[in-house]
Amino acid sequence: MEFKQHLTKYLSEKEITDLCDSFSDTSLRAILLNTNKTNNEEILKIYPSLKKHPVVDNAFIYNPNELPLGKSLEHFLGLFYIQEPSAMVPASLLNADEDDIVLDLCAAPGGKTIQTSFLMKNKSLIVANDLSHARTGAILDNIERLGIGNVVVTNNDFKNVYNFYENYFTKIILDAPCSGSGMFKKDDKMIKDWSYNKVLKFAEQQKEMISYAYDMLKPGGTLLYSTCSFSFEENEEVIEYLLNNSDATIVPIKDNSLFYVSKKKPLGIHLFPNIFPGDGQYICLIKKPGIIHSQTDEKIRKEIFGEYIFQVNREFKYPKQLHIVRYGLRIAQKIKNKNELIYDYHYSRYLNNFEKEFSLNDEQLDKFLKGESLNIQLEKGYYLIKHNGKSVSFAKSDGRILKNHLPKHLRRL
Repeated sequence: MEFKQHLTKYLSEKEITDLCDSFSDTSLRAILLNTNKTNNEEILKIYPSLKKHPVVDNAFIYNPNELPLGKSLEHFLGLFYIQEPSAMVPASLLNADEDDIVLDLCAAPGGKTIQTSFLMKNKSLIVANDLSHARTGAILDNIERLGIGNVVVTNNDFKNVYNFYENYFTKIILDAPCSGSGMFKKDDKMIKDWSYNKVLKFAEQQKEMISYAYDMLKPGGTLLYSTCSFSFEENEEVIEYLLNNSDATIVPIKDNSLFYVSKKKPLGIHLFPNIFPGDGQYICLIKKPGIIHSQTDEKIRKEIFGEYIFQVNREFKYPKQLHIVRYGLRIAQKIKNKNELIYDYHYSRYLNNFEKEFSLNDEQLDKFLKGESLNIQLEKGYYLIKHNGKSVSFAKSDGRILKNHLPKHLRRL
């Protein structure tokens, strides 16, 4: 009752009833294609029952009870990322490109970072930050599997990030921590855990976070604010707070019959599960006055951090005071006191071509995924292992045996 009552701040009785009735519907899932590795035609040949996402390009919706895509070979090979259909929309509206320097302030598990990287064609730079060190592990797993090379993963409080990057980023994603009512459809625990006091607590945090995020935005830049909450207090009222305390302006989002806009305060859009084929999401785009001058040359270098060699963005600042989990694309590990490199799994998934390659048939792939080495005579050296043209991992030949370098935690025992 408390939940319904607080929605009367911006919804009619019928709108509240329709919204709440939709919580019992099946929660759908979606895949976002890794356009560096596949395309719509290829995926639809394998999974013809997929339905096109109504808003996002290169994305398809499916029923997880009918298709266990998370266990598929295509998922393992990094051909797509699995996400909730509504959660895909924000990054598509931000529309970053390869000229942008992007901050994803609360990034884990990395969906919006990943989608943004695809839009940027794996170029320039995204800083994916999360307060939880444990949750940054999910970002690492995803960027490695998908072969993403333009992401720096950090683990810091947002206030610490602000200390080094005021007026720095051309685009910022703030998918703010919230009370979580947008997840009622897929998780009954969220319903039991919800309270209005929780909404008010998060609203105060969100106002602080959006103020810091806006200050880190370069003049002319765009801030994406989103939550998975239906609460007016965590959405329109947070945006109104920023507008009243800065020079920010709203970027209009193109009208769509699947989007709900508040008549009371038309600031951003809502995705309601009774209107949109997904769970709940609020999205608003904000502009900082000014002009950003385009820079099209890709500024990358190779650098050693600790025992690893990384491909990094040479313009990005790497202050020692911040905790950086991954500096960019991890290429190889240097062996102490030896003139030798061990090429990294992350690098194997980033590459489409390598000096030496070997393609596995289905039987060989099954053994390789179990961690087995293969009795194959090849010239000595490192090989990029492939299956049907898709990169799997590295292996090293001693002339007689192809030694398996697939990370142990990924092996299918």
